[in-house]
Amino acid sequence: MPPVIKKIIAVIVILVIANVGFVWYGQASFDTTFQSLAKAFSENNATAARQSNPPAPIARQIERSKVAQNGYGTILLQLEGTYRRKPSSKAIGMHALALLRPTPDMLWAVRLESNPIVTFNALETYHGGRAKMQTMLFGIIPTGEFDSEAFAKSELTRVLAYALFNPALLACECIAYEPVDAHRIRATISDGGISATVLFESDEKGDIVKVTSDDRVRPVKGGMAPAPWQMTVQNYGDLDGLRIPVSVEEAWILEGKPAVYADYRVTSAKRL
Repeated sequence: MPPVIKKIIAVIVILVIANVGFVWYGQASFDTTFQSLAKAFSENNATAARQSNPPAPIARQIERSKVAQNGYGTILLQLEGTYRRKPSSKAIGMHALALLRPTPDMLWAVRLESNPIVTFNALETYHGGRAKMQTMLFGIIPTGEFDSEAFAKSELTRVLAYALFNPALLACECIAYEPVDAHRIRATISDGGISATVLFESDEKGDIVKVTSDDRVRPVKGGMAPAPWQMTVQNYGDLDGLRIPVSVEEAWILEGKPAVYADYRVTSAKRL
């Protein structure tokens, strides 16, 4: 083998090894950051006034969740699935952890795998009317940051929709319910001077299987843009004593049609 070829191969091998090490260090750093935030999140639990008599569809959802028998201060969810940055994009691997409380609070960490080498991480927080999202290449190189009133409203909307995973939140006095018809109920959550609204839709068995809202914003080139949004529950299951969604799709409504950007399974839930 010519010396030049040997040198090229040696350089490639060194670059691959260095890149793998870089990815490993970045992910380890990101995981450490999440663990530190999660510890503070779990140890500083707040309490909120509870509704004594929520509307029938919500009371039924709470009862079926078994949260009365299996209470918690924080719930930790692990999710596995796929994600699309835009409707035309190829689906990539998504691994996420979510921390939710019976109050309007959320901590969300996600790792997106474009390929076996390149990974992107995002860390999102919502608390007290403020939301922030940081995105990082390999878990350590900042690539973007979002912190605006519109983004906070969007994240509060997601907190409310995710009450299906976090059923104790459904009884919070911070949520006002308005029945629309036999299968739909409008819910508005207020927190930190902002509010957000979703529409919960039940199936014939009484399970809430769809959540829609006009209060979300989606990532676009150069920032965020308003877009109608929906979350569809495909299946419920029992995890750590709670009956919660275990198979879910999330989509933006573009030109009147749903464009699925996240399709995932809840692989574990832990009550803390």
